Amino acid sequence: ITITSLGTLGGVIHTPIINHPEVAIVGPNKIAERVVVKDGQMVVRKMMNLSSSFDHRIVDGHDAAVFVQRIKNLLEHPATLWMN
Repeated sequence: ITITSLGTLGGVIHTPIINHPEVAIVGPNKIAERVVVKDGQMVVRKMMNLSSSFDHRIVDGHDAAVFVQRIKNLLEHPATLWMN
């Protein structure tokens, strides 16, 4: 897996391209303040898109989705890196 990022250039979404012999590439994007609804209220939160590409000849789509969700949860709750 390779990590790439266009966030430092201000990119909010991109499609990372897999280069042989990689099987996956993940790219965080720019963190930006956005208005979201939380508990029925509009609040401003720092949000970031996470872009990824997987070689589906090697990685099952479900496994890739579970992996991306795990990264998302770790980024949202970094203290859990040290648990389990």
